Amino acid sequence: MVNRIALILLGVFFSAHSIAQMTDPGLPPNLPSNKALVLTGFAVNKPVQVLDIDDASQGFPKAIARRLMRERQVQVRTSPDLLSFDWQQDVPPANLLQQLGRTYASRYIVSGEIRNAGTKIDTNLFGLTQKRTRAIELEVRIYDASTGQLLAQQEFSNAVAGNVSIGREHVFDGAAFNSTLYGKTISDMLDQVASLVSATVMAQH
Repeated sequence: MVNRIALILLGVFFSAHSIAQMTDPGLPPNLPSNKALVLTGFAVNKPVQVLDIDDASQGFPKAIARRLMRERQVQVRTSPDLLSFDWQQDVPPANLLQQLGRTYASRYIVSGEIRNAGTKIDTNLFGLTQKRTRAIELEVRIYDASTGQLLAQQEFSNAVAGNVSIGREHVFDGAAFNSTLYGKTISDMLDQVASLVSATVMAQH
């Protein structure tokens, strides 16, 4: 079950959140309301693993939102809140999903977890050289806010070796971010996530 604190804070946030904040001015016109979705903040399993990434919890969903908006097939909104403060969140109760859907005028809710962004360091026999390998593992869930049904749940994972740091000075998903080895790996994964979200939503009636 979702942490009670999360429910309380979400309720406070919803009551104070204005319509102007909910709607992105770049939304394509004349899209059907049943193709509207909101992306929540991504939970982070181990925050220490993403200290070199600029605002990872908000950066991931916002980057996915930008990709979806470029496709101009669905209405896209973002929420800074998480569905749960626990990184291993259970399926949230239907009433929470319905409330979130009403608040953001969205039929679908997309949430995610950054499960692993850790670096493994291997040294040779004499300790003269090191090989750094960094993983990126995400889990994404897509809900129908009106029914509370989990429509899709998928894990994405990859790993790269070499210079695997990014730097908080690089804006998430910006040119400098994507010029790094690890940043490009994240960007490619976000393309896959956006494709999953788009395909799932467009398949609904």
